[in-house]
Amino acid sequence: MAYQWQWSVIWDNWWLFVQGALMTLFLTVCSIGIGLVAGLFLGLAKLSTRAWLRIPAAWFVEIFRDVPLLVLLLWIFYCLPILTGLTLDIVESAILGISIHASAYLAEVYRAGIQSVDRGQMESARSLGMSFWQGMLRIVLPQAVRRMIPPFLNVTADFMKASSLASVVGVWELLRQASNLIANTWRPLEAYTAVAATYLMLILPVVWLTGFVEQRLSRRLVTRAAHP
Repeated sequence: MAYQWQWSVIWDNWWLFVQGALMTLFLTVCSIGIGLVAGLFLGLAKLSTRAWLRIPAAWFVEIFRDVPLLVLLLWIFYCLPILTGLTLDIVESAILGISIHASAYLAEVYRAGIQSVDRGQMESARSLGMSFWQGMLRIVLPQAVRRMIPPFLNVTADFMKASSLASVVGVWELLRQASNLIANTWRPLEAYTAVAATYLMLILPVVWLTGFVEQRLSRRLVTRAAHP
């Protein structure tokens, strides 16, 4: 017997998917925003000649890139309050966990982007009397950031999808809203199809923007090579 689709379940509860999508965007924006700042410091620390900066940063990045995000979210929500007495609500726990994970990935994006800039740029800045940090902020980073935009956007798309894991600690994001709807209506095919379609609508613009930026950067590189 063919399955009888009942899309009225989705139309009658469309606001649940809107609320879930907004929470997904909120988690992504907050986590990536924190990750961009923390990742910058971690990336610079990994490039430092000072061992007391480089070694802890390298360990942080390695540990939190290797620990699965799901395990990290569960540990922060259940174990952190027991060990520290720090109480976080479900949204704060999710943002903290995703931010830590994102900062570890973004640190590597920063490191690779900075190392892609010719070392002579920093040497020229130092010869002009700039300190290391002045040369980094004024000369190296502006050049590196242009090359890092596509990886940044890719990480954003990846963590927008990963935000669905926040449902395990009770955050009412997109997947959690769908699961609640399924429990009340027993229509899993319609609900999960709607979730997939919603994620596509959220993520495809980021993917298209990534491709557009990559094409623009490639054209600029070709133009500069043809007209040095």
